[in-house]
Amino acid sequence: MKVPESLRIESRTVRYLLYALFGVIVADGLITQFLVTGGHGSEANPFLSAWVGHGWFLVIKVGGAFLATLLLWINYNKKPRAVYTIAVVFLVLYTVIVFWNLFVCFLAC
Repeated sequence: MKVPESLRIESRTVRYLLYALFGVIVADGLITQFLVTGGHGSEANPFLSAWVGHGWFLVIKVGGAFLATLLLWINYNKKPRAVYTIAVVFLVLYTVIVFWNLFVCFLAC
């Protein structure tokens, strides 16, 4: 089975960037789930705060991460600079959030 030309990303850097973005978003969800269910933190996103502590939270988080990275992957060949910029900005943002969550976890746990 061949991958369509429109979905191929030749740049290894961009592929790894999108993989890392997916991983960091999922890590944020896991750490948030741990902190909130343990009573050490709260979810800042009002749309997701009702789902934390339930089984659907991680499903929503992983599904959203998959859809976001898939959308960036699909659009890379059309607008590579925009996709690269968006991916880097969100990777930095989620990395800061994950480090913040880990800092809170180390203080509270």
